[in-house]
Amino acid sequence: MVITDVSELKEVVQKVLEEVEQRQNTGNACILALHGNLGAGKTTFTQTLARALGVEEMVTSPTFVIMKGYELSNQPFEKLIHIDAYRIEEIDEMRVLGFGSLLAEKGTIMCIEWAENIAELLPVNTIHVRFEIDQEKRIITIENGNS
Repeated sequence: MVITDVSELKEVVQKVLEEVEQRQNTGNACILALHGNLGAGKTTFTQTLARALGVEEMVTSPTFVIMKGYELSNQPFEKLIHIDAYRIEEIDEMRVLGFGSLLAEKGTIMCIEWAENIAELLPVNTIHVRFEIDQEKRIITIENGNS
């Protein structure tokens, strides 16, 4: 998808949620791995997704705390987890955060910025969302698992 305005992210979120809907019965968390350079739109995508899921509080990138959680109600999911793996240097840092347990949580949707930093921990059915900047537009690619 190509977008030229942030308001068009709603359409991207809708497409991603359609993909997510097909995976809800796996018994595990649904993982969205977000890839792209600084300023490509990963956090803005997560904010748009959070609003679509009914999160009313301000969603900011958890760059320094690494992970934030948001309770959801009246949604197909019970919880949104937002992770920023930019500062992860050792994979064990994720284990300390209980990442393995989070992956097994049914009813959780997880957005992971800089997911390539923890690629070895991501399940095969992870949905990869790639953001590219091309002058005044963003090119967003959605890849289903095994990517």
